Amino acid sequence: MLIINNKAQITLLNSLKKHLLLLTVSLLTFTQAMANESSIEKYSVSQGISTQDLSEQARKMIIAETQRANIPDQLKGKATAKTRVEIFNSDKPLVGTTKKSTLSRSYNNLSQDYSVDFAIYGATSFLQDDYDGDGFYQTFSVLFDADIYSYTENQVGEVYALLYISKNGGPWTHYFTTDDFIIEADTDLDEYEVITTFLSGYSSDYYDVLIDLYQVGYSDIVATYSSDDSNALYALPLESADYDEPYIEVIEVSSGGSISMLILFLLYVFSIRIKK
Repeated sequence: MLIINNKAQITLLNSLKKHLLLLTVSLLTFTQAMANESSIEKYSVSQGISTQDLSEQARKMIIAETQRANIPDQLKGKATAKTRVEIFNSDKPLVGTTKKSTLSRSYNNLSQDYSVDFAIYGATSFLQDDYDGDGFYQTFSVLFDADIYSYTENQVGEVYALLYISKNGGPWTHYFTTDDFIIEADTDLDEYEVITTFLSGYSSDYYDVLIDLYQVGYSDIVATYSSDDSNALYALPLESADYDEPYIEVIEVSSGGSISMLILFLLYVFSIRIKK
């Protein structure tokens, strides 16, 4: 009985050792994967445009341009990968850029009055491209409607926005700064859309989006809107292009003669083992 118990204990110990070894290997593999993911540079390309200038054909052209882009926003200064807290604490806050120097010439009452109120009335998102069909998209867009309120009728203001992404509840990370654009009172005709393609470094996961709105010439946030305000910005299934490669199954077809030779070889090996 003692021998049997000892054998059982040895078997149990060996089993525990195997499980511990498997657990250790799994943890090391997971840690290495996390380290590799964190060391990969995150690159993306975004383009913002007023919906007044955006048709379905124009949207398709912009998406094609972002996917073909050679220089990501991170190398152009449009995306910093800094956290929202780091940007708050920065001595040099990010500012938008104006594509046209005459942006405000057609607006006689363009606001530089810092007493006006701003708000983001609403936002929505669109998922664009999923080439491998796994339910995670490399291209998406965020559309939002910023408003300005004051005692002046048809008040107009010049603003820009910083957009952040949060992976699965993690820190908000800056991924795009828009150009300066014009908003007018509470109309929805000044909606603004940012189309983004993640090029690399974004693993398949669920991401939230946050928008901080700034008035041109003013350093503090005047309005913010995020996944806390709308489910349209919550848990977007995204991944970068390096994770979104189509799966192509390759099936090799062998000739009948090759299969026959393989079967004969296996029968030969089997017969030798039986003799032994």
